[in-house]
Amino acid sequence: MISVITCCRHPKPQSTQEKNIAKTVSTHYEYLPIDGTSGASLASLWNFGISRSSGDIVVFLPEDVFFMKHNWGVVLEEKFADPSIAGIGVAGTQYLSAETPSITAAGRPFIKGRIVYHLQNGDFFAVVFSQERGDFEVVACDGVFLAVRASHLAHAWFDQEVFDGEHFADTDLCMQLRKCGRLIITTEIVLKKRSQVQFDSAWREYSNRFKDKWSAELPARCVEVIPDPKQYQSSQCVNLQGKVPMETIC
Repeated sequence: MISVITCCRHPKPQSTQEKNIAKTVSTHYEYLPIDGTSGASLASLWNFGISRSSGDIVVFLPEDVFFMKHNWGVVLEEKFADPSIAGIGVAGTQYLSAETPSITAAGRPFIKGRIVYHLQNGDFFAVVFSQERGDFEVVACDGVFLAVRASHLAHAWFDQEVFDGEHFADTDLCMQLRKCGRLIITTEIVLKKRSQVQFDSAWREYSNRFKDKWSAELPARCVEVIPDPKQYQSSQCVNLQGKVPMETIC
């Protein structure tokens, strides 16, 4: 079974996300919305959700994320049949820098996957990390979607002491999960998000905390080649207006 944990800063009865998951998961699941109106950190809310979950796969999902394709739960179950896999995302990096440990910092071809954004102002576009389709090993997954083998959460957990805000608890968990098995991203799961991360002073503060905690293990990589900053290639932004259905499945 799949446990879907969502931290809800703006909880709603029978939310659109809950209906979207019910329509698209195509397997046994439980939906665990965690009330985040107290202002508690994301890490502490995720940990509370883990304590309530009963699935053998746990999915961490922001409250403004919606699935655009059916059967994503079946996809997860099939991929977790490989015992070497500890976590699965939809976008991530094969090289995490010691200087700027963001998911996109290494640039292409080290970043993999894609994320669709359907923003509140009506913008509808995809951020394409890579054009390739399939599964790719990474060292960290974007927190827009992170599925974890539940048995590993006895050894890896969200560090709510160090990451007591909104940033980097997911990347920190990925570093822990690497000790349990492989991390991959898959392009078979397609989702959209209604907001984007702001790389502000708070993000920089938690970036520094992450670098301090993992200084002995950064840079982290699963490829032989090291990115050359002079050859940096950013992700691509593709306008989806009129090309892909905008309606949320629910």
